[in-house]
Amino acid sequence: MTTIYEKRLDTGNLEEIIERFHETIVDTNRGHNFFVDWEKVERHIRRYRIEFSILDTLIGSDDFDKDLRGILTKYPEVLPVVPILIAVRDIRLKVIGDFSDAHSEIMEYNFSERYLTESEIEILVEFFNKTGLKHFFQNLSTKSIRDYVTGVEVGMDTHARKNRSGNSMEMVIKPFIENLNLKHDNRYIILFQKNFVHLEKEYGIKVSNSIRYRKADFILINPDNSKMINIEVNFFSGTGSKPQEIVDSYINRQEELKEDGFEFVWITDGYGWKGQKNQIEKGFKKINYLLNLHFVRKGLLEDILWRI
Repeated sequence: MTTIYEKRLDTGNLEEIIERFHETIVDTNRGHNFFVDWEKVERHIRRYRIEFSILDTLIGSDDFDKDLRGILTKYPEVLPVVPILIAVRDIRLKVIGDFSDAHSEIMEYNFSERYLTESEIEILVEFFNKTGLKHFFQNLSTKSIRDYVTGVEVGMDTHARKNRSGNSMEMVIKPFIENLNLKHDNRYIILFQKNFVHLEKEYGIKVSNSIRYRKADFILINPDNSKMINIEVNFFSGTGSKPQEIVDSYINRQEELKEDGFEFVWITDGYGWKGQKNQIEKGFKKINYLLNLHFVRKGLLEDILWRI
């Protein structure tokens, strides 16, 4: 097993491999695209560019309620934009009318595009007043609603960082796999974040019940020799699961995959592995292909994919 590391790491000794793995562990797997998904922000802004222009007419309005009524009457397409102005994506909102009143009703607001009755328009005019949007248009916004919403979208996207943090290893490894595949004339069919049952539905490849409904980070299929590879990635920050539990879970994953003829590659990194040489050693002894990000960059992933 250690021979696959010799060429890239200049060593075939297991103890040296473990030491190299341990000393090259990284503290973060965030790339520059982690912080803001600008493509998503731009996509959301572009979707409502006309509606933003309509709402611009409310900026600094001397008769705001009347002008708002006119817009809601003539241009109901602006309705879905309103929640975004208060950094909310939901089209339907529920709000307690008065917290100090135990009998206060819950107000329900519907911002789906539709023609409004006079009573519905008055309810929305009240919404603008009570949420401070009227004050915003009259006193705070001086340029354009588009510019303002761009800032709102950036702010809302930062909330998505939690999901990106959980998926950041996938984001890092995905381009590696795609570029390697391109380099080798697209030898593999690459599936990303698919359940194994997808193989039966789309490719007629039978899988056992033990993995049938499990989701794989990456599944690679070589149509030429019917070889299949499951690549799993994770970043261990030291919180949540224990190192032993993590290692054991991936050892079991490999054993289950063998029943269906899969090869298995585990790519892991993170400061949680610092001081865990015993568990790292266990992983290297039990798992055929174990890498960290440094090993991937050194070319080991490429060697493995075209050795299998």
